[in-house]
Amino acid sequence: MKNAISTRGLCAFAALTAAASVLTIGAALMAPAGAAELKWSFEKVGEGIKPALALDAANTPHITFLTEEIRGAAFYTTNKSGQWKTETVSEGYFYGPIDIAVTSGGTPYITYHDHQSSGFNPRLGAGVVLTNDGGAWTLTTIKDPGHDQWDADIAVEDNGVWHLAGVDPSQFGSQDGIEYITNAFGEVKVEQVGSGPQPYEFAVSIKVGQGVVGISYFDAGSADLVYAERGAGAAGTWTLTTVDSGGDVGRYSSLAYDSKGAPHISYLSVTGGATGIVRHAWREGGAWKTEDVGALDKIQAGMTGARKITAIALDADGNPHIMFTDRAVLKYASRKNGAWSSTTVFENKGNKLGQLVEFALDGNAMPHVTFFELTSGSGPLFGDILYGSATN
Repeated sequence: MKNAISTRGLCAFAALTAAASVLTIGAALMAPAGAAELKWSFEKVGEGIKPALALDAANTPHITFLTEEIRGAAFYTTNKSGQWKTETVSEGYFYGPIDIAVTSGGTPYITYHDHQSSGFNPRLGAGVVLTNDGGAWTLTTIKDPGHDQWDADIAVEDNGVWHLAGVDPSQFGSQDGIEYITNAFGEVKVEQVGSGPQPYEFAVSIKVGQGVVGISYFDAGSADLVYAERGAGAAGTWTLTTVDSGGDVGRYSSLAYDSKGAPHISYLSVTGGATGIVRHAWREGGAWKTEDVGALDKIQAGMTGARKITAIALDADGNPHIMFTDRAVLKYASRKNGAWSSTTVFENKGNKLGQLVEFALDGNAMPHVTFFELTSGSGPLFGDILYGSATN
């Protein structure tokens, strides 16, 4: 039986365990304002899979993507010069998703999972951080027992402090589950969040907001959405709060903070073998609230992707914007004055989509997005990396 909203851990956030309230928006989802008024343009920027996107303070897009398995490689591309320039930044036996964050000045930080050998070994496998500050790429390997840093996600501060979230998966015998890794306290530090054993494949999201480090993830044992928040300082501990427990909820979550430091999460509520409702959860006045945003009906879990199906960002006024995808469509939804508007911005024309989306809002609250379209689904996945942006 599912538990009501609960808090685990030792920290001063016990008051956050108030019961979540649910708000379901029906007809307002397709209101003809907001998202539906934008004009989108898309372009191919590379070949590979599982891209990630970040914007710097000048609204310049920075994209990373990779190829997987034995002949894997990680790539980085940006159009800062006015044209897209792509470089190979690492080669090896890799698995995605890959992720990127940039400082406001445009210094990129990339993370992914490195098998560390030419074959699978459960005692090897680690997360890495790649950065380029001054023209040369440097690589830091996270030294920790286990087969770490699956579903890798990264946040970075302007002073070069980085924060990682990932999974040391139960599929390979680990009991650690969700892990947090940072260089904030001098030497690189690895912490278990307290999730207990968890599999990879359902996404992990990490963000930093007003000095708070937070992680959202899917608890596969209870099929719940969980938000973890860390106390300040080197000795800070984690508080885990169940945000939504109404059914199979919390897969493919994405976390963001508004200007007041309140967390917002997009995620999937499973309704069938290939169907689900994308939801939005946010903390307000110490309580969590949730609402439905839109539906997907061509989801396929497993090797074809289904890692980062949802992505969320907040504009300067605190309005949530969510992009979500399955094998057929990419949708964009935004909420203003309490009402959502939603529209399909991209549909496949024969090739299936990779079921992964990452996006960010620029300084004018205009969305930028990256995703991929499969051109080969046999053997290692391969496809076209697409970048899109919108204007009024």
